[in-house]
Amino acid sequence: MDYSAFREGEREGWSKRAHVYCDATARATLQTIPKLLDHARLFPGAKVLDAGCGPGFVAASAKLLGADVEGIDFSEGMVEQAKDRFPDINFAVADVEDLPARDETFDAVLSNIVLFHVTDPKKAMSEARRVLKPDGRFVFSQWLGPDRSECYRLLFEVLGRHADMSRADPAPNAYILSDEANVSEMMRSVGFTNIKSEIVENVLHAPGPSFFDFFMKFGVRVPLILERQEQDVQKAIQMEVDEVTAPYLSGRIYKLPMPSVVFSGRAT
Repeated sequence: MDYSAFREGEREGWSKRAHVYCDATARATLQTIPKLLDHARLFPGAKVLDAGCGPGFVAASAKLLGADVEGIDFSEGMVEQAKDRFPDINFAVADVEDLPARDETFDAVLSNIVLFHVTDPKKAMSEARRVLKPDGRFVFSQWLGPDRSECYRLLFEVLGRHADMSRADPAPNAYILSDEANVSEMMRSVGFTNIKSEIVENVLHAPGPSFFDFFMKFGVRVPLILERQEQDVQKAIQMEVDEVTAPYLSGRIYKLPMPSVVFSGRAT
């Protein structure tokens, strides 16, 4: 299957959203970082790669723990944001499926909600394994799917009732990495051992008055689906999303459960 159109849509979409990431997507992704670092077992001077760094929050957190950090992202807009926010860390445009590093360079490779957006997650895992030193650790996180995430359950139930999903570009299964057994097998197959997983009970705190309007800034995949629909369909989806999320509005803030899962493994 050719996922090139999906890939370019993701790259362009995240570059466009880079300037609003901190007040949109970060409201949920930042909650996963402490558990990501817990699994990483960093130490002073550890060489760390933030693979899919976005605006650099994982890299900055690892640096605070004494690590020697660099970050890469395929979105130029995200890399610009990271450089502006954390000028003392080296960030560059590069691809997690083709890392620009020699074998056995890093003590840890960290990816926070990144493999969710790539075309070949197993290749990204293999690249992480390649650049890790023996006993180095690969730690990544992933959103849980609609079967275990209230946020995604509500959204995709509405999309399923109204949207013509065939209009979207072909894309990998967004939640193939939400299955712990499946991920363990993938990680083992590329050379990781001591594989562990842990759920993080993220709660998305989204400002009102419209959850739909907020979520169109939160990510890329759902907006890519919506923009291919007829105007009347888009309007119906907007109205119903705001209707089904209304019970989660407290004051002026929506509070929706949006759990993630952290995976870690050791390079053999």
